[in-house]
Amino acid sequence: MLKSQDICLKGAREICDAVGENSRNIIELVRDKGLPAWKREDKGSWRALPEDLHRWIREQRDRNISNYVFRERWDTLEGDE
Repeated sequence: MLKSQDICLKGAREICDAVGENSRNIIELVRDKGLPAWKREDKGSWRALPEDLHRWIREQRDRNISNYVFRERWDTLEGDE
């Protein structure tokens, strides 16, 4: 049986919980960070497709993981001095 959340997540809380973000920040996440969520005609609840959220979170990981890995290597190099 197909569940509604398998097709589309509904509501800021459900969407933000799925990607580990605070639902109070959904507007900024959509506008500034490209979170793939929308409202129909700017009314009602926020909606998002699970596959779009998976893609977005992977993009966030890929964009930011090199900073972490580089920082860890840099700290190791500094410790050798």
